[in-house]
Amino acid sequence: MGLEYDFDIVEIAPDEVDPEHGMSAVTGHKAVRASFRNARTVQALHSASPKIRRIFVESGFSLEPKGGDLPHGLYLPEDAADRERILKRLFANIRNMGVQGEYCGDFDFWQFLDDVKTARPEVKVARDVPNQSPQPKSKQSAMSKPKRRSLQWRIGVALGLAVIVIAILRYLAAMGATP
Repeated sequence: MGLEYDFDIVEIAPDEVDPEHGMSAVTGHKAVRASFRNARTVQALHSASPKIRRIFVESGFSLEPKGGDLPHGLYLPEDAADRERILKRLFANIRNMGVQGEYCGDFDFWQFLDDVKTARPEVKVARDVPNQSPQPKSKQSAMSKPKRRSLQWRIGVALGLAVIVIAILRYLAAMGATP
């Protein structure tokens, strides 16, 4: 079975921020790192060449696993901006430094890219719980009025049509014509 390349965004303490590579209040963003959830994935990255490790670390990845509890392929929606920022730095570092000919070991770049591409934010399911908070009477009556008006309108139209039909029948009966 292949490795899972899911990662979570983890806030780091300000004293852990590398001023050259980390994000901080100077850039206007919180200091974060991307940590792989799977310890085997981190071990595979450790076994890759020093240049590969440096590319990941300088991009904002941690070389320590932080096991998240999300299923494979999902990440927290609030992490989307930080994920994008870290991945952009990673791809820029790969373009600038190059990885061709570097030893990757068990770390599979193609699988990593596929996992990054197919990862989706976790959808939080909202439970269908009716709103049981008390509403002001004006709102309650406003909400129920359209139904009453609709019913009253239908009854009124039906009675009006009945009166018109009866009046026409009486008129025709008075003239001596039968329908």
